[in-house]
Amino acid sequence: MNNKKYLYGASVQGIQGFIFGTNKLREIVGASELVEQICTDLFYKIANINKEDSNIILSAAGNIKYVFDDEQKCKDFVKIFPKSVSELAPGVTISQAVIEFEGDDFSNSIQKLEDKLKEQRNIVAAPLEIGFMGLERARRTNGVGVKFDKKEDEVFDTATLAKINAGDNVALFEKMSGFKPKASELAFDTEEITKSGKNSWIAVMHADGNGLGQILQNKGKDFVIANKFEKFSKTIEESTKNAIKKAFEEVVKKEYDAKYRYPIRPIIIGGDDVTVIIRADLALDFTKIFLEQFEIESSERFKEIGLSDYDGGLTACAGIAYIKESYPLHYGLSLAEKLCSDAKKYVKRTKDDGKLEDPEYGEMPKSAIAFYKVQDSFVDDLKTLKQRTLQTKTGLSYYAGPYKLSDLDNLYKKLQTLKEEADKNDKIKAVSKLRQIVTETYKDVSTSIFMMERMKEVNKDFYSDLNLSKELEAIKNNGKSQLLDLITLHSFNYGNKEN
Repeated sequence: MNNKKYLYGASVQGIQGFIFGTNKLREIVGASELVEQICTDLFYKIANINKEDSNIILSAAGNIKYVFDDEQKCKDFVKIFPKSVSELAPGVTISQAVIEFEGDDFSNSIQKLEDKLKEQRNIVAAPLEIGFMGLERARRTNGVGVKFDKKEDEVFDTATLAKINAGDNVALFEKMSGFKPKASELAFDTEEITKSGKNSWIAVMHADGNGLGQILQNKGKDFVIANKFEKFSKTIEESTKNAIKKAFEEVVKKEYDAKYRYPIRPIIIGGDDVTVIIRADLALDFTKIFLEQFEIESSERFKEIGLSDYDGGLTACAGIAYIKESYPLHYGLSLAEKLCSDAKKYVKRTKDDGKLEDPEYGEMPKSAIAFYKVQDSFVDDLKTLKQRTLQTKTGLSYYAGPYKLSDLDNLYKKLQTLKEEADKNDKIKAVSKLRQIVTETYKDVSTSIFMMERMKEVNKDFYSDLNLSKELEAIKNNGKSQLLDLITLHSFNYGNKEN
């Protein structure tokens, strides 16, 4: 009896470049919808399966993993799929790999598949379009021009046209909200996201689950034997979907004003990955609720499929890049991903007490959030950004994150104190002194210390409620201060379109 199976993997190459190869929100949304279709409807159609197929391991966010039982069916799919992808989404390149295995060798096969996919990504795919010197080019993308739009006074290539045509699709928004929105309710430009707010700041949020690969490595063999891959894949997908729906209902839907459009557009919702563009003042609340609910949802569903080893469910980390509405969105996404990675590194190396983790400490990492407000015209690597913009000459650091979810309660209490102070008094005066203190730490530390100690005398309650003695200690000893995070988050609820 032939027990051989074929583990197939596919990955969209340069998914960031494809989605964020433009700064036009409609095209970004359209590209996201196309990637969603590649990993769902198109994949199911070419493989002649449905979304309930028990051999699906992963089918979302630009990644596919599937177990073929038949060699010839696998070969036929590998031949046809890349061409079908190119026809649906011109400009997208798919990396494919296949690992032959028998039932007991699945865990090793997953790693071998990942290694093969990495190799395939290094192979340059030949472009389907050939642009001769005499042909007009699309100036924004350098693609071969196929259509001139008089209204826009612009030449478009096939990839951009496909994104524009898919821009009206609402599958991702519907997955997030649970309902099909009207076109008039959706933002197709970043300015439409901020119109209902008090300033022109938006946030790019990227979240990613912790330890999913580890579960596949440890439990892959059991899933094959018990035929549970479809259930596991559905568990992750439903946990993500229900968590983002909860965050949408609790934060965005409550804020929705029918005079404006929803201040959010989802870019990726698949597997344990989420990327959204959202109004800045809503981003932290939205992310916090999503991470909390993701833990709850995955915990409940893991019990249903017999994953008792992970009774706490999956955790996740997130990065939030706060940027101006006119700022290049691809820089925002890149920074959000770096911040998410920074949060992952933090929770993997520290215990709850903040001390370095013992190598044998095997618990699932905690959920955490890292964020950064971009004030420059360009983005360096995160380490350079921290040193250049968040560290004084003396060594005081204003990068107080990443924050574990358990740390956020204290942060929210302080933000509430700032809000109450702003509501009682002049909105600007509430944080103006704190902002002056931060500014002085970059110029003259002794002045900032004097100002902080003076505040303790003239406004004892405010000083105590914000626990500014801890910030004073950080300034004196060149530690980590939370002052700039408080000022940043507070400022999104005030101000105007010019600041």
